[in-house]
Amino acid sequence: MNKKLLLGMISKKRNFLIYFFVLISYVGFAQQISGTVSSNTGEKLPGVNVVIKGTTKGTSTDKNGQYSIDARKGQSLTFSFVGYELQEVTIADQKTIDVSLNEAAGSLEEVVVTAENRAVSAQRVPISMDLVSGKTLVRQGVTDLASLQNLAPSLSIVTNTVFNQIVVRGVGSHDGAAELSDQAVTVGIDGEYINRPVALNAAMFDLERVEVLKGPQGTLYGRNATAGAINLIARKPVIGRTEAEATMSYGNYNSIKANAAVNIPLGKIAAFRVAGMLSKHDGYRQSSGTGAYVGGLDNGNVWAARAGLAVNPTNKLSIYVAGEYNKTDQLGPAAYGVSMTAEAVKDPSLTGKAPVSWTTPLPNDWPVAVAGFMKADQGAIRSRIAYDLGKAIITYSGGYRDVKLLSYQPLNGFIPETFSFHNDLKYQTQSHELRINGESKKLIWQAGGFYGSEQQNVARGLILAAVKGAFGGKSPFNNFFIREIDSKTTGLFGQATYNATEKLGITVGLRNSWDDKNRTASDLAAGPMPPNAVRTRFFYPDVPTSMTQEGMRPSLATLPNSGSWSQLTYLLNFDYKIDATKMVFAKLSTGYKAGGFDNIGNYDAENLRAIEIGTKNTFFENKLRLNASIFNYAYQGQQVSVFISSEVGSAIKNAGNSNYTGIEFDGELALTKRDHVKFTVNYLDAKFGDFTLDRQRIGTTTEKVNVKGNSPIQAPKWTLIAGYDHDFAIGGGNLNVGVQTMYKSDYFMSPFNMAMERQPAFTKTDVFITYTAKKSNWDIGLFAQNLEDNRIITNTSFNGANINGFSWIFGSPRLVGMQLGYRFKK
Repeated sequence: MNKKLLLGMISKKRNFLIYFFVLISYVGFAQQISGTVSSNTGEKLPGVNVVIKGTTKGTSTDKNGQYSIDARKGQSLTFSFVGYELQEVTIADQKTIDVSLNEAAGSLEEVVVTAENRAVSAQRVPISMDLVSGKTLVRQGVTDLASLQNLAPSLSIVTNTVFNQIVVRGVGSHDGAAELSDQAVTVGIDGEYINRPVALNAAMFDLERVEVLKGPQGTLYGRNATAGAINLIARKPVIGRTEAEATMSYGNYNSIKANAAVNIPLGKIAAFRVAGMLSKHDGYRQSSGTGAYVGGLDNGNVWAARAGLAVNPTNKLSIYVAGEYNKTDQLGPAAYGVSMTAEAVKDPSLTGKAPVSWTTPLPNDWPVAVAGFMKADQGAIRSRIAYDLGKAIITYSGGYRDVKLLSYQPLNGFIPETFSFHNDLKYQTQSHELRINGESKKLIWQAGGFYGSEQQNVARGLILAAVKGAFGGKSPFNNFFIREIDSKTTGLFGQATYNATEKLGITVGLRNSWDDKNRTASDLAAGPMPPNAVRTRFFYPDVPTSMTQEGMRPSLATLPNSGSWSQLTYLLNFDYKIDATKMVFAKLSTGYKAGGFDNIGNYDAENLRAIEIGTKNTFFENKLRLNASIFNYAYQGQQVSVFISSEVGSAIKNAGNSNYTGIEFDGELALTKRDHVKFTVNYLDAKFGDFTLDRQRIGTTTEKVNVKGNSPIQAPKWTLIAGYDHDFAIGGGNLNVGVQTMYKSDYFMSPFNMAMERQPAFTKTDVFITYTAKKSNWDIGLFAQNLEDNRIITNTSFNGANINGFSWIFGSPRLVGMQLGYRFKK
């Protein structure tokens, strides 16, 4: 099948539906299995997950603990429920299977994941991953991706002005607003893929779990990437059960967080679930002094809602459709800045030099002239349709997302306002994935196709407030970019595991990706100051609205405005099951991220070759879990964003060969029925290879510098996490007290590794206390985050020449508060 035929088939809805329904016309043989699930005390258990092992096909028990599912002889059913041990039953000739689950007290809970697009225990999947449950997300107040890194040790997420940058094992994308650059880490919500950094600010709420998969995953998932994948799995409507839950917390900085969800059954074949969240707080930092703005900086104001409908018209067909809306309306991230022109006056030796070893104290609060703002609206709709063919399951998943962002971001971080940035960004993305997968005793396989498209309308410009005195108090634009971009990505992928023996599995995967990008572009014809001043000038808030209006010009004809890339990637994996509780695996895989073009020219695709050896183990009747892996990444053409000038902005350069080597070790231990310990040790040795870049200098032009041997961005050598919690029996109820601390060694925020781009080593400790009364639907708790009140740098920026500023953005300070929760099931 050639590329044009595939694109035409997927992009045209009619042909896509024909293809889908032709495939599902084949129906294989299956028998209906039904039964009741109870606890070992005889209590009927509603909401138990019943899944055919090795597939994503499943159901849940109703309010009476009853279930019904179509399955074949020889398949196995897994029964999983929070607080109970996983149980597995192989189907013979019986049509009724009743199950009694044992409480998980004294042992670790088994987690069922869909990392391989089939339901299976996380300990039986030969993929290194970090898992975070929805319960943990609520307990520790995680409502955005940036907060998730506190729970996933291999993950690092920082804010670059209004954009998020995601890194897994030191590999990620750092290009902020680059319109033609893709993410090195794919982020998907129930199969809908998100590609723009601003869209990653979407609130996370009412989630079943989060899976952070490490390393290339292209033979399993729709979109190509180099670093890994973050899968957000939302809680789905449950048929046959009424459910309601709500959690509210209040803390310092007048922080209010509220989550609520309601599950409503619609007869015997459908259910509806609606959920929402609100997160708002006053500014973390105070602005004082003589500036035009005095008040709190770094405030928050986000709300979101999701509605989902699940319909199972037959035992073979399942349909899930969800719509979501997120809204953000808050101040922009607060940047603290230093005028390097003023620093050079105090120390003339800095003039004409890069501030490689220069240092300065970073205050907690500082005066600013303006606070800026960030307003974002996101709407999304997604669906998943699965049909059981008997010997295989065919699944369609996809979605559409519309994102609008308007922001005013002060960049200098001191008084008076010198330069700020205007962003008016509009994105429309869609993704579609069709896959078919099956499983037999010897073979587990899947194959599929992916198509994604993205349309962007981008209007961005740098405002020179410093010269407004020369223009009657109006702030002119020094540059302005209007971009209309159309990007398409297509992939064919497949993966199969052959069980050569009962213990040895051999997995082979292939993927071919095609990427096409096209751009129409226009720039400000000239800056505001002589001799390049133009007759028509633009002053904020009156921005250019058209590529052809006076004062704008088409981008230089010498710049590229289209490009195509393609790559074949692969996976080879051997896994050996020592016994039912222990396995080892060895993996060779490759990843790819398409190239692009920017305001100065082309940049190439990046490629990553990963070698990994790992082991997953449980001991002492599932009381101890120990996993470990060692990996090496050979990184070719790594895309690195570097500031060029105020007229051009940033550009992306390809690094030479970089090398990443790491060791990861994590474990959980149920010391007693009431004591639980969790720990992680991650070591990463990452270095740039031969790589020459243009480095900014104070008050003059750039200089060439080779960063060979420097540390990549956000790549700490050590990341350690340790957690402990204990249950106290008090007043007939349970008091859970827990503490978790994370240590990160120092790391840098740019490839130049200058002194003030270094985040020193730090610890971050969180404490939580929750009391649940016996046979009660209520719980109450206290929490503290970042107990040390460490100020963690999330972004640095040094711009020389006519800007001459150094600035920093910081994470949140110590947060404390109390939380109240309610849950009802019937």
